[in-house]
Amino acid sequence: MLVRMSFTITMSIFGAGWICCVMFGCSDHAAASPVESEIQLLQVGAFHGDEVSAESGEVWMGLYATSDGYVLIPSRITVETVYDPLIDNRGEKTGKMVSVEEQTPPLFLIKGLAAPNSKFIKTLPAKQTVLSPGKSLDLGLDSKNEYNLTAYGEGDIGPNGFTSLENYSVELSNGQLSQELLAYDSTTGAIPTLLWAGDIDGDAQLDFVIDATPHYAVYAAPMLFLSSMAKDGNLVQKVAIFIATGC
Repeated sequence: MLVRMSFTITMSIFGAGWICCVMFGCSDHAAASPVESEIQLLQVGAFHGDEVSAESGEVWMGLYATSDGYVLIPSRITVETVYDPLIDNRGEKTGKMVSVEEQTPPLFLIKGLAAPNSKFIKTLPAKQTVLSPGKSLDLGLDSKNEYNLTAYGEGDIGPNGFTSLENYSVELSNGQLSQELLAYDSTTGAIPTLLWAGDIDGDAQLDFVIDATPHYAVYAAPMLFLSSMAKDGNLVQKVAIFIATGC
């Protein structure tokens, strides 16, 4: 596993990634259903070579923190081959390093999503939060759009966070509707984490990214949820996922 500051999210590799999760015995009946989507996410950083399909010269929209707020700016990316300490023999370079021209790295880069009318993106001030059982987050975009994200499960969290949980789930509600976002029979050594929340699709409703990894061998499993693509009366729709493992 490379040292990662980043993730790339794409449904095109969803099936292969989740196979690794299933091999470790983690069960997911809410998150594993495939979703057709052209949307992709990417962050700067290092990856295994087969985890990055983006190429140098492509322009992605980057979400950047500025003194005036969060803005969505076109960013040209560079993808370089680098030494992968887990896989490569001496002299080999099969890893990939993603970077942008801007000095300040974006929270993430996005491709395939229609640009909102305003370049300024409403982002909630909540920091990255581990969704341990019993954790409940109030995520209000405004007084008319208030949400609650709640995690459930059975088991104890160890002092280093390394633990096993049973009957784990994450639910989103707005006071009228509730939607189960994740559901695992068990987790081992990893607990899903809220990475970002705000309104990136410009519909004044909540969008967010959750790292849904349920197992320590699955380094990251970030999922992008968008409100504008919600179906069947749901609040959001998962539109992309990437599985990064230590395999």
